[in-house]
Amino acid sequence: MATHTRRRIICQCGHEGFQTLSENDSSFSRVWERYGLDEFSGNGFTITSYADMPDDILAAMKPTCPKCGETNNVRYAKGS
Repeated sequence: MATHTRRRIICQCGHEGFQTLSENDSSFSRVWERYGLDEFSGNGFTITSYADMPDDILAAMKPTCPKCGETNNVRYAKGS
């Protein structure tokens, strides 16, 4: 099975969206995580090894705001 979570992100212009994560939650199975974006364009990716994990997942996705057009100008919203 997979666990799905959404983390709220916000652009400096005020536009809000989500970083999505689907991950394998089976015990004793290999690493599998899929990241994506809702309400922003950018690069989703899948991780099958912790060695492939970027230091800054949100920056690696290069989120682009549909409202102002800025790229990598977002942060995690407080409380998310």
